[in-house]
Amino acid sequence: MKKLLISGMIAFFAMQWVQAATICDARIALAEARLNLMMLIVSTDKAEQDDLKVEIDKASIELEKAIAAMLKDENKTDDAQLTTLEKTWGEFKDTREAKIIPAVRGGDYEKAFEIALGIQAERMNTMDEKIQELNGDNCN
Repeated sequence: MKKLLISGMIAFFAMQWVQAATICDARIALAEARLNLMMLIVSTDKAEQDDLKVEIDKASIELEKAIAAMLKDENKTDDAQLTTLEKTWGEFKDTREAKIIPAVRGGDYEKAFEIALGIQAERMNTMDEKIQELNGDNCN
């Protein structure tokens, strides 16, 4: 009985650690995606833009992996926050790919800034709020 109780406690704390690591991974990846996007917007060097796009894509993949892992977690209790995070991320990513990056590639940096500091900033705030609601502010 004692072994079963100890095993259960270990499993519980392991699940808490995995969820914390996942939300922290999401928070870090989101910050990296946003930072590299802003750096891409101010870059006029095509080679540097290409390198930054690679970094944006890597961070995006990591964020999507973290969100997917949280959505698959059988012990999750925060479906609304996760759903909003996933939906908002999709909108953010679609706008980035369809509007911001083409504007930068076309040399229209003003348009890229306008979008990034407008609707994308609102979406970033929404995603940050959802991550905080998922205890993402406890990441070190």
